[in-house]
Amino acid sequence: MALVAGLAAAACGDAVRHKKEATTWLEPLHGFSGGVLTDRIDPTGMPLPGGNETSLSFLAPEGVVTVLGSLFIADAGYGRVFRLERGTGLMAAVPGLRIASGTRLRAGQDGTLHVLDPLGAEIRRLSLHGVSLPALHARLPTSRYLDFVVEGATGRVYAVDIVHRVIDRIEPGGRIALDILEIDAAGPVALHDGAVLLADNRCACVNEFRDGKLVRRLSRGSLRQAVDLVVDRGEIYLLDAFDRSISRVNEGGLETMFPVQLDLVSPQQIFVSNGIMHVADPAKRFISVFRIQRRLP
Repeated sequence: MALVAGLAAAACGDAVRHKKEATTWLEPLHGFSGGVLTDRIDPTGMPLPGGNETSLSFLAPEGVVTVLGSLFIADAGYGRVFRLERGTGLMAAVPGLRIASGTRLRAGQDGTLHVLDPLGAEIRRLSLHGVSLPALHARLPTSRYLDFVVEGATGRVYAVDIVHRVIDRIEPGGRIALDILEIDAAGPVALHDGAVLLADNRCACVNEFRDGKLVRRLSRGSLRQAVDLVVDRGEIYLLDAFDRSISRVNEGGLETMFPVQLDLVSPQQIFVSNGIMHVADPAKRFISVFRIQRRLP
C-alpha cells in the first residue's frame, strides 16, 4: 500500500509534465444531432420508411457504438437506446430496452450489442438479428459493474466490479463469472494483444496486466479522472473527465486534445473502430465523428 501511495503522490507532481498537447491526430468529419424517428422496423430492429415519422433531436446522448454499419446511441434524456441508420437518417428505439444515466454500450465481434445497467450487476445483450439474449450476471449479488469490455475472438466479457475491486470474466453463456484479477482501484477497462488494461486514477496511469500480473504502467503521472478507455488497431485512447480531454496513450505520456480544439463541450464516452472515433457529448446533445491520424513510426 505504501508503494501505491507513493506512486499516487508522484503522479500529482508529474501530471502536467507528461501530458502534451497534440493538434493533428483527430480530424473532424461529421456528426449527428438526431434523426427521423419511425415506428416501423423490420424483425431485426432496423428502422424502415413508411411508418409514422417525426424529427427527433438527442437530449443527452451518453454512449455510442457502431454495430456492422448501424449506430446505437444511449440517450439518458429519453431513457432509451436508439438505432440510427446513417444512410437513410431513420432512427428507431430499441424495443423493450430502458436505460439510466451511466449506461455503457459495447459491441461484440459478431455484432451483438451489450448494454451495462449501471444500477445493477447485469449486462443485457441483443443479437445482430434483434433477438434478446440471456443477460450476463455478476459473480455476487452485491457486485456493481463500473465498466466492461468484450473480447473479440471469444465473446468473453471482462467487467470491473467497483464494490469488490476485482475484474470478473464472464463466459458468453452468462452463467459463470470468475474474479480473475484483484485491483487497487476501479476504472475503465480495455483489452490489448492478450493483456487487460485498466486506467487507475490512483497511480494516474494505465496498468497493463498479463496472466494476472502487473507488467507495465503506461503514461504514469498523466491521468486525472479517466472515465473511458478504448483500444483500436494497437493504439490506446482515453477520455479524462477532469478536463474532458481525449488522449492517445503512450508509454511515457499522453498526446492530448482538449474540447475547445474539437468543438466539444463535455464528452462522456468514446468509441473507436477502424481508425474512426465517435464521441458522445450529452452537454452538446451531439455525436461527433473524427478520423484518427495514425502515429508516425
